Amino acid sequence: MFKYQAKDFFINADKKELDESLLKYNVPPDNIPSPFIAMLLQDGDRKILIDAGIGYSEEPIVFRGKEYFWKGQLNYLLGKENVNPSEITDVVITHFHPDHIGGVFSSDNQLVFPNATFHMHQNEWDYWHSSKSDYQPPLFKFFIEKNITPLKNKSINLIKDDYQGLGKDITSVNAEGHTDGQIALIIGNKNDQLLYISDAFLHPIHIEKMNWQTNYDLDHEKAKNTRLKLLDLAYKEGMKINAFHFDFPGIGTAQKENLNWKWVYEE
Repeated sequence: MFKYQAKDFFINADKKELDESLLKYNVPPDNIPSPFIAMLLQDGDRKILIDAGIGYSEEPIVFRGKEYFWKGQLNYLLGKENVNPSEITDVVITHFHPDHIGGVFSSDNQLVFPNATFHMHQNEWDYWHSSKSDYQPPLFKFFIEKNITPLKNKSINLIKDDYQGLGKDITSVNAEGHTDGQIALIIGNKNDQLLYISDAFLHPIHIEKMNWQTNYDLDHEKAKNTRLKLLDLAYKEGMKINAFHFDFPGIGTAQKENLNWKWVYEE
C-alpha cells in the first residue's frame, strides 16, 4: 500500500471542489492510500498474471547513493494460493511504470516467472527504449533496464493492434495517455466481462472529474480520451471494472448520470 498526495493526483483541480471530493472519499490531501492490485487468471491449463507489482527485496536497492526497499507481496500472495511462479504461463504487462514491472526479475536478477510469455504493447517498448523517454525519472529508467530490457532475449509478444486477442477470452485495448503504450484488458466472454483499466484512472475521483489531471500521465489529452473510451466501453457492454489503484479489490461499475459519471464499488 503506497500513499500519494492530492497535489500530484489532481494538479489542476479547484481547491473547493477538491476538498469536497476528498471529503466524500474520506481521504486527507497528503495521504491518499493506493494499493497495487495485480490479477491472476486461470484459463484451462494457462495461469495468466496481469502486472507484476513493485517487486520484493530483503536488502535495499541502492540507486544514485539512495537506498530503496521494495516490499511487494505478490509472490507471498501467489504462495497462499499454492501457485508457484514457475507455473505462470503468461504475464501481461499493461505499462512499464515501476509498480507494474518491479516483480519481473528478482533482486538477484533472476526471472521470477521463467516459463511465461510476456505480453506488452509495441509502443510501450519503443518509447522506453528510445530518446523520447530520456527526461523520465532516472529511477523509472532503472526499473526498465532491470526488469524490461532483459526480456528481449525471452519469450515476448509485442501487441500492435487495438482490440487484439491474447488468447481465449482476453482482449488487449489501447489505453495510451498515462504512458505511450498502456493497455487495458477485456476479460471474459460476451455474457460476463470485466474491464481491467490499469492506470487509466488512479482514483475514483478521476471518473467523476474527467478534466482533472494527474502528474503521472504522459499526455493529459490522450489520457482523457482514453478515460472516455473505456467508460463508454464498460457502460455500453455492461462490464464491471477493475482498477489497479482503487481500494482493494478495486472492482465496481461506472454509472452514467446525464453527462456525468459516478463510480460505485461492488459490495
